Amino acid sequence: MPKQSTAAQAARNDARAGMKYTEALRARKSGLAVPAAPHIVQFLAERSGNFYQLVGGITAVWARSGHRVLLLQEASDAWRWVMRPRGRNRRKQAPAVPPEPRTTVLWTPPTGASGCLVHHICMWEALGPRPQRGFPDIDRSQLHAALDAAGTDYDVIVMLPEGSWSYPDTDAATAHVILADIDDFPHTDCRSALPGSLEETGAALSPEQSAAVLRDRCRSFLFNIHRREIPLKGVIWQTHRKPPVDAAYLARIDRDMDRAGLPSLGWNTFKGWPTSYRQLPDPEELQDPDLAHHYEHLARRVHAALDTRPASQPTARHRCAPATITPTGG
Repeated sequence: MPKQSTAAQAARNDARAGMKYTEALRARKSGLAVPAAPHIVQFLAERSGNFYQLVGGITAVWARSGHRVLLLQEASDAWRWVMRPRGRNRRKQAPAVPPEPRTTVLWTPPTGASGCLVHHICMWEALGPRPQRGFPDIDRSQLHAALDAAGTDYDVIVMLPEGSWSYPDTDAATAHVILADIDDFPHTDCRSALPGSLEETGAALSPEQSAAVLRDRCRSFLFNIHRREIPLKGVIWQTHRKPPVDAAYLARIDRDMDRAGLPSLGWNTFKGWPTSYRQLPDPEELQDPDLAHHYEHLARRVHAALDTRPASQPTARHRCAPATITPTGG
């Protein structure tokens, strides 16, 4: 007869999914239902300025759908670079201290409904003691403590780094989604200006050719930097004007992306230009149902991708596998 599964074996499986082993073992022995570990999501982008509105809209839809969402943002490290005066007054000035964690409830449902959207800002890392040679070690215990404190109180945790969004956090995040900003839609090739006019002409690209160009563009900032596998769920495309192609053209691009192992999670039109200003939507703006309606389709597709599990482990020779990509040089 096959060996029966014990509480310890089930707790080990729960621990592999991200839950603490002691809590899982206690729940298994008591016969209680083990709460699922939250999705820890990080959005990747070469420029993050335009995507705070998109991330805020997607998370607002998740909260309105009954999910408990935590926006975990890294606090600014500007306090480290405060200039201290020289001379005798230097000893009188108090040393710089990191900012205190701040928590803001951005959206709560009506009485009796489930779901919430909470914004928490805290330090993620600290510099260790400076060695005699080389750089000091980075202590990330503050980030892991914040994730452990969130525990199973949330269904989705979205990581918002203070600096660049182009560096995947493979230690803490369990899923990544690429946010691709399309400045110039690649529907023609070798465009040249017509003599005597401002019009441009070029050979039309097929949807499969356009998809190949978009893949190279949206992943270019990931390669030649990272060597570890990235649990990637897909890519969201964002344009600044209406695409110059019809819906059938975009559908063929999505099918080619799925064939290449980089699922397309949807298209969004942002009427603005790249900016360095990073700000989430205001709580009053999050209360507007039109904001949630605009991002509803994207939010549902992204959450469905988070719930899926890879059918097989990708191999290192694939530059882009169905659920994981391995950046390589060249």
